[in-house]
Amino acid sequence: MARRSQIWLLRWSFPLLLLVAVAPPAVPAIRSSQSLALLRARDQCSRGLTPAQRLHLDGMQFEDAPHVRHYIHCFWTRLQLWQDASGFQAQRIVQSFGGERRLNVEQALPAINGCNAKTRVRASGSGSGLGSGSQAVVDWCFRAFACVLATPVGEWYKRHMSDVINGNA
Repeated sequence: MARRSQIWLLRWSFPLLLLVAVAPPAVPAIRSSQSLALLRARDQCSRGLTPAQRLHLDGMQFEDAPHVRHYIHCFWTRLQLWQDASGFQAQRIVQSFGGERRLNVEQALPAINGCNAKTRVRASGSGSGLGSGSQAVVDWCFRAFACVLATPVGEWYKRHMSDVINGNA
């Protein structure tokens, strides 16, 4: 009798075992707080863009155009990784993007700081001439960003952002 119960149990439980083995449960992707902050900034700063413009930016195509310049400034400012008076906050960028675990710090800090210094243009007269939100600041932010993109740090950034956008980070 015990043998018969075991056969009956196997007969009915086998299809259930197959279902569990064939169809793993769907697990929603868990995003880091840093990835969520990147997505929020991206969405907030692309509100006025056309779908085609947004697609280009999501594809890491940063042509020199007014909408791209404003998007870049908005994005980095919202993340609090750009300051209009001093440029990219290199140390904060490295820490925000995972620090030494994810970036070559010896490569990243000089690249970011060098691009800040190389692309900064001071207006004539007293002070820096780079008022908050002014076109000069927006242009500087874009030029510094384009400079960083031309370094290995820029390649890492493009890969990382693609992963974030596609739900892999």
